[in-house]
Amino acid sequence: MKVADGGRWAWPLFLVLAYGITWAVQIPAYLYLVPRNVVPTNESNFLLLGQLGGGGVDAGAAVAVLLLCFSFGPSIAGIIVIALARGRPGLRELFSRLAKARIPGKWIAFVVVFPAALSVTAVSLGWVLGGMPAINYRFLVPLALAVPFLLFLIVCTGLAEELGWRGFALPHLQRTQTAERASWILGLAWGLWHVPSVVLLPLMTGAANIFQAAFSVVGLTIGVVGYTIVLTWLYNNTGSLLWIVVLHGYANAWQSYVVLSSGNFTAQVVYGVLPWVLAAWLLKKYGTESLTNRKPRPDAPGRPRSVPNTG
Repeated sequence: MKVADGGRWAWPLFLVLAYGITWAVQIPAYLYLVPRNVVPTNESNFLLLGQLGGGGVDAGAAVAVLLLCFSFGPSIAGIIVIALARGRPGLRELFSRLAKARIPGKWIAFVVVFPAALSVTAVSLGWVLGGMPAINYRFLVPLALAVPFLLFLIVCTGLAEELGWRGFALPHLQRTQTAERASWILGLAWGLWHVPSVVLLPLMTGAANIFQAAFSVVGLTIGVVGYTIVLTWLYNNTGSLLWIVVLHGYANAWQSYVVLSSGNFTAQVVYGVLPWVLAAWLLKKYGTESLTNRKPRPDAPGRPRSVPNTG
């Protein structure tokens, strides 16, 4: 089977690989860890990795955690499909976008400020909407480990996923779709990719029933679409996959320390909704075609319809 650059098989093949690799690791790992009173999350996986050298984790749990952290399902899927579609030139172009560090300072400022503002705003609104209860933070990862935890998240969430989501999927979808429509398709796929962690894991731990888990995955997926629109805007204006990877891990760190550690469920809901506020403003300001101010460039194959070749 030949996978053409914009061929009809590339997208479904990517989905099969991204979901298949990830879920083939996650589901057995959950089935092994949860009965042993280990609830795998980014925070617990990081802390368990730190215990591996000291022999405090049994061999089965160690293997499960290592696979959860380093399976890299979406990114491996993206690399495979690009290799099949475009061969070595496609892979060189992918890794050139991953190595692109030089972008205008305003975009770096956005990467730095946006996750912090999103998390602080979510907790503030969650506190007000929740009746202003007493604040009782219990950090899921000690603050003393913030830097290694951030590096862990950049590698094991950002690098593990973004060579797939924004490395392959977004440019591929934008060959035939507007930026907004491509973001909806990608956001839905990205959100549903979380089904094992949002549905299976809470059911196994008793943290939710089937109706609550179903509601959670629907809410998460809709929220992810809004977040995806914001990332599409950032990517289309910079062409840098590196900064998308950094933002992915950096945002997860802020969410962990500020939102998740607050124990405020309302804040977690607000955190998922807030990106839609920015997304709606971006769509109104820049339009749905490319989410940029650039004029159409028909001679730019493989890029959003109104975005010049930045690879």
